[in-house]
Amino acid sequence: KTALRGGRVVVADRWYPSSRLCSCCGYKLDTMVLGMRQWSCPGCSTLHDRDVNAAINLKKVAVSSTVAACGGEGAGPARERGVKPAPMKQESNSRQL
Repeated sequence: KTALRGGRVVVADRWYPSSRLCSCCGYKLDTMVLGMRQWSCPGCSTLHDRDVNAAINLKKVAVSSTVAACGGEGAGPARERGVKPAPMKQESNSRQL
């Protein structure tokens, strides 16, 4: 589906600590048991839901690995897979009078 819509698939490194990394300040927990669904960051005291925090961190990885600040290809901790361009939505440019 991504290929049909012209998107890009960015694959994060398998060992990227998306759940253990604070999406606010970047603090990284040493360990986290699978049963821990929420955690409070020791660095900034933000309360995180494990899955939401991981999703925010993975979004940051995807954005940083596709476009760098200077507009070129990024060098984030992810791999990129190219796909076909997306079809354009067809809209009428003429007005009905």
